[in-house]
Amino acid sequence: MHKIKGELQNLPKILEALNTGPVVLPTETLYALVAPVSNKSLFDSVYALKNMKMTTASPIGFYGLRDMEKYCKMDEKSKNIVRKLMPGPLTLILEAKTEGHWVVNGKIAARISSNSLVREVARNVGPITLIGANLRGFKLSSDLGEIMAQFGDKVKLYVDGGVLTGNPSTIYDFKSKTLIREGSISLKDIRGAEDGI
Repeated sequence: MHKIKGELQNLPKILEALNTGPVVLPTETLYALVAPVSNKSLFDSVYALKNMKMTTASPIGFYGLRDMEKYCKMDEKSKNIVRKLMPGPLTLILEAKTEGHWVVNGKIAARISSNSLVREVARNVGPITLIGANLRGFKLSSDLGEIMAQFGDKVKLYVDGGVLTGNPSTIYDFKSKTLIREGSISLKDIRGAEDGI
């Protein structure tokens, strides 16, 4: 396994590593297991690494709104939320436009990370997994050393972004208007953005 700094100059190394397996990347909240969703075997390997099955919509990272619109059903209100609160620590659960191995119950949990390295990866390879880098039964960690101890050589490349905030993203189901998990972005923030405030 290798560890490199979370700098844009290391983007080529990250993209090369993503050809063969998931990479651990820092986001603005916590570390994530990242793989291109277009590659089913790599996508499945993320869940194999975590030793869990995909039962709910998997967090998917997009480069921007235009990319999100290709895969998710969006109206003006949902676009308002994205324009106002993304990139940032928000996961927006939307109806999917298409079926696929990374769509669960017709839904996609869409994110646009404010971490520039994560966005550049998504810009280069398309939508990516942004699922928490932890084994089932272990708490999410903001410390890369703890994550490396969990996965060891099973992950070939770890990207060091230092100790992160540790606050998970807010999760909001747009169709049911339900706050699934509150992080640094509140329901009030989301409702205001939805109404164009």
